[in-house]
Amino acid sequence: MSQNANNFFENNLFRFQSCACDCVEDIIHTAPGHPEKRILKLQAILEDTIHFAFAAGDIGLVRLGTKGALIEKNVLGNLISIKNGDTSALFNFFKRNGFFFNISSTEYEEIDGILLFELISRIRATVELMSALTAIRRDYDKILHLTLYLLLSEPIVLDLPSLKTPYMTCVHPFLEKIKNASNLLVVDRGQESFDKYTYSISDTIYSPIYELDINNYNDIISGHMNSKIGSDNPFFKNLTLLYCNAINEDLPLRETIDFLFHYQYNVGIIKAIDYENGIDYFTAPNKDKFDKLLKDALIRVAHIVLGEEINANLDGIHPQYDAIKMYPSWNIDNLMAALYFSIFYMTQSELYRRCANPNCGVYFLVRTTSTRKKYCSDECRNRFQQHKYRQRKRSKQERHE
Repeated sequence: MSQNANNFFENNLFRFQSCACDCVEDIIHTAPGHPEKRILKLQAILEDTIHFAFAAGDIGLVRLGTKGALIEKNVLGNLISIKNGDTSALFNFFKRNGFFFNISSTEYEEIDGILLFELISRIRATVELMSALTAIRRDYDKILHLTLYLLLSEPIVLDLPSLKTPYMTCVHPFLEKIKNASNLLVVDRGQESFDKYTYSISDTIYSPIYELDINNYNDIISGHMNSKIGSDNPFFKNLTLLYCNAINEDLPLRETIDFLFHYQYNVGIIKAIDYENGIDYFTAPNKDKFDKLLKDALIRVAHIVLGEEINANLDGIHPQYDAIKMYPSWNIDNLMAALYFSIFYMTQSELYRRCANPNCGVYFLVRTTSTRKKYCSDECRNRFQQHKYRQRKRSKQERHE
């Protein structure tokens, strides 16, 4: 390892530098009986320079010493391993690696801690979706949850005085489209309704044409489809409008619309979704209707969402040419860009896996073929196996008492 560490400045795909930051927390008690509000305050320490680099394989984004020695491995994995609400772990990460963006060095900048943990959940979901898509055995329920969470969640905005423009997480084109669905020009289908009982919809899943029952369409739009609980939900109504009338959209957007409509029309209408609690339906979903065509469509949509999510966070990356080494390189503006660039560099043969020790939860980078590597380290594996041994021994003793 020492040889690799000493050569890290030379053998990497990109590198950049930042600075450490000081972190404190203010707890504000707004009123009796109301929950307290936690405000995080951060300030850059310019004289404490931090060096980063990225290498492919199971190394990833790392923090280096001034001479290129590897100090902290798996920076991205360490970030997404932070549990929601663990302010102490978050502060330790920022003190070691600096903040996501370049912040003031002359005064504290205030940030709502809830937003930061939501932001980490979004980064974690992106990494987990990338890993789920490259896994040998696909967990379609997990892919569905992560895809819809990223696609449908409201964007997170960090408006800091030091930023020229506020940072905003990805706003997917579909999210903008469905919010304006009520303003969409409705396709004239008068002749169809006269000739038959269905609307013929050009479809990317049940291609080339899907026949939608006209009465069902009208009931959904009017909010009176009693046979489907949740069909009066505004989101599902707007989705149905898009499905029937957004006929000239580009292929990625059309595939997204088609999948979301058919999944909810056939499987179950979604009530809410978040990272921690998964998908909440109006009524129990009929997973038997989650057929191969829908699963194949989900994979296509997941790739679309993943690409949009990563590309939206690459603005802080610029190509540059090293005239001394006569070699192309990259200029990285901030840690956030570096984190997403490291996701960008993940290959089809790599994935992040969560440590099988439930008391650990660290995410580590492995090859997809490493089906037996379930723990982040031998120490963690041994510790968990000893814990299980003690549990079995205690249980055996209790049975004999």
